[in-house]
Amino acid sequence: MRERSAARSRLELVVRGQFARLWWAGAISSFGDWVSLFATLALGDLIGGGTGTIVPLVGRFVPGLLFGALGGVLADRLDRKRTMIFTDVGRGLLVLSLVFVDTLPQLFAVSFALEMLSLLRQPAREAAMPTLVSNQELLNANGLSVAAAYGTFPFGALGWSLVSKLPDWFGWDDSSMWLVGYVLDSLTFFVSALIVGSMTIPSPAVADDRAAGGRFDWRAPLRDLAEGFRFVVSHRGIRVVIFGMAAALFGGGAIIAQGQPFSREFLGGSNSGFAVLATSLGLGAALGVLSVNRVSRLPLHRTVIFAVALIVTGAMMVLLAFTTTVPGAMLWSSVLGFAAGVSYVVGFTYLHERVDDEVRGRTFATLFLVVRSAILVSMTVAAFAAELLNGRLPPPLSDGIRTVFAAGGLVTALSGVATLWLVREVFGQTAPVEQP
Repeated sequence: MRERSAARSRLELVVRGQFARLWWAGAISSFGDWVSLFATLALGDLIGGGTGTIVPLVGRFVPGLLFGALGGVLADRLDRKRTMIFTDVGRGLLVLSLVFVDTLPQLFAVSFALEMLSLLRQPAREAAMPTLVSNQELLNANGLSVAAAYGTFPFGALGWSLVSKLPDWFGWDDSSMWLVGYVLDSLTFFVSALIVGSMTIPSPAVADDRAAGGRFDWRAPLRDLAEGFRFVVSHRGIRVVIFGMAAALFGGGAIIAQGQPFSREFLGGSNSGFAVLATSLGLGAALGVLSVNRVSRLPLHRTVIFAVALIVTGAMMVLLAFTTTVPGAMLWSSVLGFAAGVSYVVGFTYLHERVDDEVRGRTFATLFLVVRSAILVSMTVAAFAAELLNGRLPPPLSDGIRTVFAAGGLVTALSGVATLWLVREVFGQTAPVEQP
């Protein structure tokens, strides 16, 4: 009965009210984001071959490292509704501009600009979320949002693959296929902008000491940025959750970077083995997101649930590292995905509950900056570390890729243990409490 009630609550969230509009706008926008990623990767391959696909990926990573925190500053100062509309319309126009791109520098510039607009939209959206749902609905709302953000990945891949088949089906030339793909992709962003335009989203309250008094103050954004970092660093619970999520994604970056060679060399699954591994991981994560409401009913504080989920995630990575069969890898990766999904949603919900509206945009921008940096560093280090460690350690760590997987899992699990130690005073509590 409780599960039926929880499912009904999730359904109600996406069919009525302001959050329903935000959710549909986010789902459509995320679908467009995935399609645009596949489109730029395909275009990079067309222009520069295999190495050309690196260009849009670098264009997507660099803005987050350089300017990620500034998106939060703007989200805490500007009208969040207008910010989301502006970024959606801007991304729609940028996707259309891909029609005229025929060099790798141009592709890098468009990818860079697309990511800059995404960096503006994410903190604005997350900052607006708690103003549209009650505290009791936040957990379900976050689960639905994560499902919309990442569950649209396979649909984006399918959408682009269908567009790529159009020349064969209708006898079109390749240029027509690209044009149709870009137009359809741009429409997803324009539709998202229209949905957001129909919403009522409260503007952030700007304190008197942050207001410019009608004058443009160049120093104000820098003060906001410093204030946001101070807030994150000075509040233990928030700091622990942000860096715990970063540690988990640092470990997970090893799977992204080395998953393909791991599957090919150790699972005997050829290239298809990685697809099976990724699918199991994704299905496990989806189940974790959908089950988070049941998990949250355990008599434990949210930070404890978050920490335990990190420990399970890390342990599954270690077990996966020493797996020798595809079925075994499917099992461990499914449990890994489940635990990672729970930790992600619980972590987001904790931040929404504990962060005031005035600094919420900057807090989430800090989160996005830290986790993006962790993934980028992990993916870069994993490839070099796997090669460097190969054959240098005794079995079962004689294979460099297995060692990297195990090390990533150990980092994730230890971050969960550290989190438990830092929040040990909340054992036995179920309600979130501030931990300054």
